[in-house]
Amino acid sequence: MVEYAIIALAALAIILLVLSFFAKDELKPLEEQIDHLTVSLAQETYQIKKRLQVIEEELLIPERQRSASPRLGGSLSPADRRILFLHKQGFPLEDIAHETGLTVAEVERAVRRLRR
Repeated sequence: MVEYAIIALAALAIILLVLSFFAKDELKPLEEQIDHLTVSLAQETYQIKKRLQVIEEELLIPERQRSASPRLGGSLSPADRRILFLHKQGFPLEDIAHETGLTVAEVERAVRRLRR
């Protein structure tokens, strides 16, 4: 009698093991959503840190401009400071124009004027 019980339990274990391979994993979509959320959060955090760095450097530009460049008349407008900062960061003129709301030609003239 005990032998039959052991055989039945072993057969049941094998059947359940086989079924577990074919059963749908209910947690997989949830894990994928969590992974996607983690990646999105990391990207947003990176973008926020990058914007914060730009703002911090932008706030320091007026002090640097007054001490390093007296030929510009001592003070630049916020738009000129923004254009100069973005240009020094290596942004293309098209991106600077989009960021400041100016045309590419206006940005190009401003860059030439500010770099003199």
